[in-house]
Amino acid sequence: MKSYLAFLVQMILWSVFYIAEWLSDKDHLEYKWIMFIIFFYLAFIAAKKIVQSKKLTFFITSFSLMCFFAFKLVFENIMEIF
Repeated sequence: MKSYLAFLVQMILWSVFYIAEWLSDKDHLEYKWIMFIIFFYLAFIAAKKIVQSKKLTFFITSFSLMCFFAFKLVFENIMEIF
């Protein structure tokens, strides 16, 4: 249950990252990377507080990041159709 909660919190953080990335469309690539690193750190810390295991935290963070990019890819392809 703690893993699922950590995953949901991270998906919320990745969604906020996507909105921030969308709003900063004209920023340089370096600033987007810095923003990604900050959100990755926040997601990792949030999951570590919930799960309290570095190994499981890294797995959950990696899995939520892969899911986020998969959802983002699907969403952007659907938006191109319409």
